[in-house]
Amino acid sequence: MLSGLHVPKRRRDWRLGRWTAKAAVHAFAELSAGRVEILAASDGAPEAWIDGAPVGVSLSLSHRADRALAVVWEAPGAIGCDLELIESRSGAFVRDWLAPAERALVAAAAPQDRDRLVNLLWSAKEAASKARRQGLRLDLSNAVTELAGGSLGNAATPRWEPLSVNWADAPGSTAGWWRDEPGWVIAIAGEPAPAVPRDLPATSPPRTLTVGG
Repeated sequence: MLSGLHVPKRRRDWRLGRWTAKAAVHAFAELSAGRVEILAASDGAPEAWIDGAPVGVSLSLSHRADRALAVVWEAPGAIGCDLELIESRSGAFVRDWLAPAERALVAAAAPQDRDRLVNLLWSAKEAASKARRQGLRLDLSNAVTELAGGSLGNAATPRWEPLSVNWADAPGSTAGWWRDEPGWVIAIAGEPAPAVPRDLPATSPPRTLTVGG
């Protein structure tokens, strides 16, 4: 996979994502990070292996702008995560990727909250599609993210808040959590519904989380 990436930034991001995933598995399962391999399954989802055998966890990772996030959960639960920089998105992005109910939520938000909200809605859909191991093979433009109480919460005191993603072209919904950090939004989703995420111990900047347990 790395050999197919010719742009230096993409190679750097790929390495950062894999290193962060190894750190997450190391902290969660108390396995030597040097022995953990992060391999792509047939559907493209990352999987953790050690000594030629799969580790009994569900793993998801995300990287953006030289930052990475990895989330690990005990199998057979399925988990997905997404990390997004809070940045301005074009009107075309909003029209193409947000469902009508989501666009109405953005239009009703205070101007200073709109960029955060657009990126959060997108991040939630990305995380939920990863939990279903489908990615962009699902029509994310028709998926609808619902935030608890329809509120963005208080950005000054970030905490995990519940969300759900409802699918128009697939049965059921995917539950999860979101929070923001300065300049960023994080979304985690899983099936079945995951418990509130918690930080795993880390000695370096990459963010590693676990859900449940």
